[in-house]
Order: sequence, then structure tokens, then C-alpha cells
Amino acid sequence: MCSRRCCVTLIDRNGLPVTDLWLYQQQDAPLVLAERCVIRLEQWDEYLSQFGAPAQGVRISGEQDPAGVLALLAQLEVIVIDFAKSRDGRGFTLARLLRDRHAFAGDLRAAGPLLPDQFSMLLQCGFTSLLAPATVPLVRWQDAARARLQAQARPRTLLERLSLSNEA
Repeated sequence: MCSRRCCVTLIDRNGLPVTDLWLYQQQDAPLVLAERCVIRLEQWDEYLSQFGAPAQGVRISGEQDPAGVLALLAQLEVIVIDFAKSRDGRGFTLARLLRDRHAFAGDLRAAGPLLPDQFSMLLQCGFTSLLAPATVPLVRWQDAARARLQAQARPRTLLERLSLSNEA
């Protein structure tokens, strides 16, 4: 069965809560056909054979081999990357790989026990939104987004400007 996430809030790149139009397939529940359903990568073949159409969203963990999702990128609108722990950097690496090396243009969402201090890094790695845990007050995500904008607006040193121009 697909369900809306009741204990998380979808946060956009501005640190603001937004309406989540996606349904998330529960791990042990029977598969359900839904227009905007996110399934686990390991359920992909079963979903396709059961409903004759691919899902539009997939959920993977940062520790999974990305090879399984690479062949599906053209069919996906959203990829949710689960972080097992807030200090586990594999989700950041996977996001960067999907964006930079494989040019995934859809919504890339982070999920798990993330902290507002990681907000800027999430966006730098290519995430466009996150499923924020309910334990973190929404104002903390807004503060993190504001701090990121202030840091971007500050004058850059010559060394920083040269570094950025060399990366482009």
C-alpha cells in the first residue's frame, strides 16, 4: 500500500515546507498502482510485471550500488536517497554521481535523520528537496536556507572567485 509520509515534511530548496504529491510504497505492504508512487529499487521488476508500467519514483539507500538505478534514470521523475545516519556521507556521494556524471534532471530527495546544518551540503550535492524528520522544527530548515543565501551573497575573495571560475 502507498501512504503519505506522516512523520516527515517535504522541504524545498528554500527551506520551506511544501505539499508532497507523492505516495511512498511501504516496505512490507502489497504493491499498489498509483500515479505518483515511489517504490524501493528492489520492487522495480515486481511493480513493472504486476502493473505493466514503470513507477515514476524510486527509493534507494546511500549504501546501495547505483548501477541498479542508472538504467532507469530516463523513466524517473523522483529519486529518494535514504540516509541511514546523519553522519553517513554515502548519500551525498550518490546524489553527486547521479547529478554530475549521469545528468539526472528530476527531483532528488534526501530522507532520513538529517540535520539543518547539512542543508547547504545537500543542495550543493544536487538534492532539490528533503523529507525532513518531524523532530526538527521547520524554522531550523528556514534558518539554514537563510544562512546559505547570506553566505552566497557575501563578497568573495579573489582566491574564491578564481577557484569558482576554474571549476566552471
